[in-house]
Amino acid sequence: MSIVVYWLSSGTPFVQTFTDDQLLAALAFSEAKRKEKDAAGHALNNHVVINSELGDSVGKPGVSDELPADYSWTKSHRGGPPEPDGQPKTLA
Repeated sequence: MSIVVYWLSSGTPFVQTFTDDQLLAALAFSEAKRKEKDAAGHALNNHVVINSELGDSVGKPGVSDELPADYSWTKSHRGGPPEPDGQPKTLA
């Protein structure tokens, strides 16, 4: 189950699952759900969303503590009041 389409119909949640190789089918399915109308022309579904976690595009879970040797970026120099010339403090 790598691709999932979720939607609400009359407030009731629904889900449909697809495999990695069914991305086009999942996209077509979600578009069809978005376009479904009742007899009066009102949308039958809302909050139609697609979520994917394709096996060949996902790395190991978590965050690595290992940084490249030349990596020195931090957030500590960002923000604060503007410089005297009016430029915001956004770049080191």
